[in-house]
Amino acid sequence: MISYIHRKSGSFPSRSDSGRRRLRFNKNRLPGLLMVVLLCYLLLSFFSQFHRLDAMQQDLQQLQAQLTELQKKNAELKQQLKLVQSDAYIEQVARERLGLVKPGEARIVPVKPGN
Repeated sequence: MISYIHRKSGSFPSRSDSGRRRLRFNKNRLPGLLMVVLLCYLLLSFFSQFHRLDAMQQDLQQLQAQLTELQKKNAELKQQLKLVQSDAYIEQVARERLGLVKPGEARIVPVKPGN
């Protein structure tokens, strides 16, 4: 490592000789600096909480839409259950799917030609 010694004083050059300004800490500025840091922290905290609240509201809207859809489906299923439990539906299923007839009725079975 190469360093040089100042020719006039025989020592290393000071910071003022190199053209840099020395930053001094002023105790009078400490409360102001603390207030700025606190304000930045509060702003960041506020915006993060605001973002979380917005996300929660969107989730709530989606859940309310799902609830409405499920309530409609539930109402349709209740209506279908009433229909299935009715005597007319039971009779229709017995005639069409099971091939049953009432007493005194004749059952007609269509036959395809050639069989």
